[in-house]
Amino acid sequence: MTDQSQTRSSTRKPRLKAPPGACDTHLHLYGPFDKYPLSSNDYTPASPSTLDDYLEVYRGLGIDRAVIMTGGGNGTNNTVTYDAIQRMDGAFKGVALLDPNITDKELLYLKDGGFMGFRIRANGHVALGFKDAKRMAPRVKDFGWHVEFHVNDTGDALEALPKLRGLGLPYVLDHVARLRPEKGTDDPGFREVVATLKGEEDCWVNLYSFYQLTNEGPPHYSDMIPIFQALVDARPDRLIWGTNWPHLQIKVPMPNNADLLDFLLDAVPDESTRNAILADNSARLYGWSED
Repeated sequence: MTDQSQTRSSTRKPRLKAPPGACDTHLHLYGPFDKYPLSSNDYTPASPSTLDDYLEVYRGLGIDRAVIMTGGGNGTNNTVTYDAIQRMDGAFKGVALLDPNITDKELLYLKDGGFMGFRIRANGHVALGFKDAKRMAPRVKDFGWHVEFHVNDTGDALEALPKLRGLGLPYVLDHVARLRPEKGTDDPGFREVVATLKGEEDCWVNLYSFYQLTNEGPPHYSDMIPIFQALVDARPDRLIWGTNWPHLQIKVPMPNNADLLDFLLDAVPDESTRNAILADNSARLYGWSED
């Protein structure tokens, strides 16, 4: 389990000056545990990762917005996310973990509180599975919501694509769709993800957690650059970026959050494209462009 003191201090001043509206589109909050106790599922963070802890990272990166994903340790209790959104007065949005039996009143409470979607997993563990997601999608169709699909590997993403299309909502493949550099950009799975991104209006890819895919490692993550550039060439208006703070349950060197931002200087050298990934795209997906 990650040492929280390490995650808290791992942000130097980045070289990249974030554009106005820059957004970290994926982070988790846990605790304080006396106020937000963990659920009884099998994922139990050892240390709190509170909003105040994250704000050190947020301010250090010089960004303006963030999206909190309710983490598995909270189960389907979205209170810690909801409260943080209210505290940040419009600068933060949320993505929920939903109980399949949630009421319409509870869904509206989340919508009105700044949530913009919900997460799903193929196996339905902690998040909704496809069977429940299929029933949930019509209930939130008019909310402007999307679904974020937790990708275990690229094959998992490819197998899920027909089901994701069937939901009738925009969908995000997280973790860079688990596209691994050792397979290369000519890999059939890679080509299918790129073709889907290029050809479907509802498909998005979140460019976070690439530090778990690289073989080269920090601080440059250079072997991930061809993957990013191929995705940018396919559909720069359907890509978003995040930190995945606080980087729990990882088996790789603890990333410096500034390295994760500065990586875009090399991976996406065109400033206007980089600004779209950091700010404009997330504003559309998460509803800030409508505020």
